[in-house]
Amino acid sequence: MTGLLRGPWGVTLILANLLNAYVAYGALVTQPLGDWDEQTLTAIEFASALLIVLGVVTSLLALLPVRRGTLSRWWLAPSLILLTVGAARWTYIVQTYPQGPAG
Repeated sequence: MTGLLRGPWGVTLILANLLNAYVAYGALVTQPLGDWDEQTLTAIEFASALLIVLGVVTSLLALLPVRRGTLSRWWLAPSLILLTVGAARWTYIVQTYPQGPAG
């Protein structure tokens, strides 16, 4: 029965991790033009927050088959790494481009 359950969990987690990687790419590649580029900074912060949420959801989704022994513990690694990337990017943007007195 373990082999039958491995397929759907694996496909679901691969698709979820690909979505996480796509959002991470957007959050990491997008660069603001300067301190005044508030729209881009907001978009990067949103992508980083979305990456954190997706990382938590994917980690929780992966935790069920890992705890049951259907999948190995390595299936938790991609979502946790991308969650860390999202948190690091958000922290970098907030500290590098602090909100000025006007906004």
